[in-house]
Amino acid sequence: MKKIKLGLVLGLAVVLVWAFVLPGPAAAEKKTWRWGVSDPLAYGYRVSAFMSDFLRRGMPDYDVTVYPYVSTVASVKSFCQGDLESTYEAEPGLRNLYGFTGPYKYMEPKVVKMPVHSFWCYTMETHILTLPKNKDKFRSWQDLDGKKIYMTKAGYMNHINIFRAMEKICGLKIKHVEVDSGKVADALRAGTIDAAACYTTALVSLASWIKMLDVASPLQGVNPSPEQIKKLTAAGFTPAKINMKKAYTRDLGVDVLYGVPFYFGYHHGIDFPEGDVYRALKVFEAADQLPKLDAGFGPLIADFAGFQVLGIRSIPEVPVHPGLARYLKEKGLWDPAWVIATKETIAAAVKAMKAKAQ
Repeated sequence: MKKIKLGLVLGLAVVLVWAFVLPGPAAAEKKTWRWGVSDPLAYGYRVSAFMSDFLRRGMPDYDVTVYPYVSTVASVKSFCQGDLESTYEAEPGLRNLYGFTGPYKYMEPKVVKMPVHSFWCYTMETHILTLPKNKDKFRSWQDLDGKKIYMTKAGYMNHINIFRAMEKICGLKIKHVEVDSGKVADALRAGTIDAAACYTTALVSLASWIKMLDVASPLQGVNPSPEQIKKLTAAGFTPAKINMKKAYTRDLGVDVLYGVPFYFGYHHGIDFPEGDVYRALKVFEAADQLPKLDAGFGPLIADFAGFQVLGIRSIPEVPVHPGLARYLKEKGLWDPAWVIATKETIAAAVKAMKAKAQ
């Protein structure tokens, strides 16, 4: 009898040990979501903490991990080589990527997947600042022709955006000087650069490095001239008026500060399930606390579905993830002119955009 009791006790002990040591079925089934973002001083990295938290709670079957990269371009390249489940990417970057131009010029042979329209979350507005002592020297962008400017960090989408605006559209020649984004104020004071490209999110929110600049030095806004505003508008990039009082703590020496806007988002490839992209969109649609965490999410939450439409319209040449297509069809907002992403439609989009870029 004692041997039987001893055996039962030992058996129960073994069962308890196995129950606590081995992961349960739910843990074993958890799926990986590696979320690629830009560097820690950038806006995308800062807000990824809020967004990934909503996803972890709303999609508990996923283990969502934020992966910061040295730049947005670096994140996209890693994604395209299969190292991430989603990547931080914007309209100007998608345009270069699908045409394999700019920072993506030589990477086509390494691509195993391409990002497609999946989730658009905010706009950014790139603008130019200098020191107040340069107020009479740099009255408009035209006066910056041939000058040394920190055009935001190489590899940032704002870098691509402001080069497109100033050089391709307005015809200026700019000398980009790469500096530590945390030391832009020092570079301005030392004369290493004549001006710096900065950016807001949704016209009101700043990246961490720009907040540092705002605190470190008085600044002066430099706007495109009326003629340049006309050129930008004709090209489809109408400058937007930045809410200076909400974005900056200091007066910027101008009555109006114009920024060149573009759409930013977090995007998947077609290897990520349709149902899970759809679920992620529903999670974010319900995340009405996001604007309280950062004002840059205001326009998204005000009209979540409509914002997805605007993001797609900013670059309709890129196919739409089936999960986003399902969401928009459910809302009655799907445009039949858009193309749902498949291997074939992605290949066709690449071919068309490469031809257009030549």
